[in-house]
Amino acid sequence: MPALRRTPTHAGSWYTNAGDELAAEIDAWMQDVQPHAHAQAIIAPHAGYSYCGHVMAHAYRHIDASKVSRVFLLGPSHHRYSRKCMLSAADTYHTPLGNMTIDQDVYQQLLGTGAFDVMDLATDEAEHSLELHTPYIMRTMAGKDFKLVPIMVGSITPDVEAQYG
Repeated sequence: MPALRRTPTHAGSWYTNAGDELAAEIDAWMQDVQPHAHAQAIIAPHAGYSYCGHVMAHAYRHIDASKVSRVFLLGPSHHRYSRKCMLSAADTYHTPLGNMTIDQDVYQQLLGTGAFDVMDLATDEAEHSLELHTPYIMRTMAGKDFKLVPIMVGSITPDVEAQYG
């Protein structure tokens, strides 16, 4: 089966698709934030960078990339209704700053639970909630060997949330 790559379909509209410009923009926002401690998990917005790029820096600046080898990225589904969490059909996520490999070993373990669906590539590429984080992940993890585990969260109840947890 040929490898599938998720293209950055929101680059050029929700954020710049010019790699050097994007890197400089993220770096400038990150430099304005003084980290207080290493975070093991962050919560950040997923709107266009003109609205929240500077806010995202306040979350990502607290990540110590030297302590990270796997990034779990969760985002809400705005385009596909599901009562489950969904995994990407892609093997890699592409960004204007480079590419991220999806951790297929972790994906296989998650699929083995029966609790996850697989979204098709069109659904993945239509959704912005995961993609908007990928340039920040690439900048934060620059030069580090890591794998990505993107998970789109469907419309789930608190009881189902607890089961995923």
